[in-house]
Amino acid sequence: MQGIKVVGSINMDIIMSSARLPETGETIKADKYYMYPGGKGANQAVSVARTGVKPQLIGKIGNDYFAEMITNYLKKENLDLCLTYGDKTGIAMINVESSGKNMITVYPGSNGNMSYEDFHNIELKSSIVMFQQEIPLKTIRDFISSNMENGNLFITDPSPFSEDSYILENSGILTPNETEAQLIAGCTINSVEDAKKASTLISGKYKNNVIIKLGSRGSISNFDGEIKYHKPYNVKTVDTTGAGDCFNGAFASEFLRTGDVDKSMEFANIAAALSTTGYGAFPSFPYRNQIISIMEYE
Repeated sequence: MQGIKVVGSINMDIIMSSARLPETGETIKADKYYMYPGGKGANQAVSVARTGVKPQLIGKIGNDYFAEMITNYLKKENLDLCLTYGDKTGIAMINVESSGKNMITVYPGSNGNMSYEDFHNIELKSSIVMFQQEIPLKTIRDFISSNMENGNLFITDPSPFSEDSYILENSGILTPNETEAQLIAGCTINSVEDAKKASTLISGKYKNNVIIKLGSRGSISNFDGEIKYHKPYNVKTVDTTGAGDCFNGAFASEFLRTGDVDKSMEFANIAAALSTTGYGAFPSFPYRNQIISIMEYE
């Protein structure tokens, strides 16, 4: 593999933290307020970059006042930006309570009309190509079908969840979280053993390798039928926003570097845990040296 390309959404995240989340119809005061670029595509690309690989981010943002702010932020993160412009920039309104739990509302904006035709001149060859589902599913299908013969490894995060069989069966690695894994596998996950069984069902259904992200409980890998549980790294969590994206980016970066599933899973678990110790998505994502120092200590 020659590198990593991330095809996905780019938003402006507006984050408010409070002691608890509001009830329906209730107005509460926020303790803190932040505004940072986000979106699953941007988040995963920043995680890749911070963990040691310069990725290309392929996405669409609006013709508005958020565009310059976003590009300036992302350029500082050592990303190769391949962007088109149109409509309004996507927005995510994120409410976070003191326990770290959050509630998110997303306006897709320009992400919702991103198309393969905007980027058809880009060559995806011998690369890890990362997808998420905050852009049109047709766009993802077109990227996959147009680059099937180029030696790429497609990694798909099926979030927001939609079970598109073409995308899932043509992805070399699927990375659902617990909720998404239950929906794909058609079973309930109440334990690590349940998650292992779900990984078998998903792998059998779509003939690919599977990672199930279990949050604070760790993660499951099922590669070539070898199923393993990977323990979590415990931290004091303040905000889980973007933790799954941080995991995906860190895994892809380390997997490109080493080809070692177990090492990459440990690396990603630590990265995701550290990302929950600060507010926002990628502003709290760790750098490679922070993760390696913990792995060496452990």
